[in-house]
Amino acid sequence: MAETYHLWRPAEAAQQLDLLAGFLATRHAPGPDHLAEPAECAAAGRATVAAGRLGEALGHVDDLREHAARWAGHPHHPGEPGAAEHDARVWDYAKDALRAEHGPGAHVTTARDLLQQLRFLQRQICALPQADTQVRADAHYLAGRGAMAVELGRPGVARGELRRLRALAGRYAGTHVT
Repeated sequence: MAETYHLWRPAEAAQQLDLLAGFLATRHAPGPDHLAEPAECAAAGRATVAAGRLGEALGHVDDLREHAARWAGHPHHPGEPGAAEHDARVWDYAKDALRAEHGPGAHVTTARDLLQQLRFLQRQICALPQADTQVRADAHYLAGRGAMAVELGRPGVARGELRRLRALAGRYAGTHVT
């Protein structure tokens, strides 16, 4: 999943830039330049993401967080999302970036089949009477990683997660599950 990291981190920076810039653009504060500085910071951040300078982009994200901090009690303040919500947002940005770069997926059938197999095997493992909480958590984790790989256009990585899921099922079902 090392290649996913190089997609994930820029998508994470872009998502945070857009989220914070959008929030700050809707705030009203005294002074003529109250919107100019955050907007310039966001534009510079987007340019650094596009140029592949992740460190600089994350610096711009931090600057926007400082701008947004004075609105911390506001009901629409983005705050810090939970891990699952954050991952879902970044995942959407990463998928959009891949679609923009490579066009619509040519392997839709393969992706659909992989997702179907991952979900089926996940449900099958969770339904095993001998599957405890940890086994179920492992099944959810592996199926989630496989689904993320499919969504990011990495079917080989997804097949690897499917093999790991099958091995997990085999350990607890006593046989090799399909």
